[in-house]
Amino acid sequence: MQKQLKGDISMKKFRVHHILCTVLYQGEGYSGAFCDNMTQKVHELKDNLDGALIVTDPDMICARCPNRTPDDTCLDEKNHVKIKDLELLKLFEWEENKSYSYYELLLDAAGKMDAKEFTRSCGKCRWYKDGLCSYEMWRKNAEEILRKK
Repeated sequence: MQKQLKGDISMKKFRVHHILCTVLYQGEGYSGAFCDNMTQKVHELKDNLDGALIVTDPDMICARCPNRTPDDTCLDEKNHVKIKDLELLKLFEWEENKSYSYYELLLDAAGKMDAKEFTRSCGKCRWYKDGLCSYEMWRKNAEEILRKK
């Protein structure tokens, strides 16, 4: 049974740091429900020409995350994900609650992200520690996605 959580998780909301995660997503995640949701949302984002609203709070991908608490923080390292989002929002110079296309976000992120910032942002993440992502992998995948557009 899914927990009742505060805040509206709209199909159109996209958390800032997810521009890194969605590029590297390989079908693995916290749980089956999380993976099913993430797979669906990644396909929708990449195929959707409409915009998504940039947020620093839980989004459509977070909707099935088992680490999300009722107060919209993470179980581990209280609110570290919100801090990551705010730092990346500043780095990418995006406006919160403004709509951007996935392609526009990825193109912009690819122009501003470097290995140092990637490691600073993702270095404590479980998936980074498990070797499922790196700056080099992100850059390669981002360029492939951008070439297809």
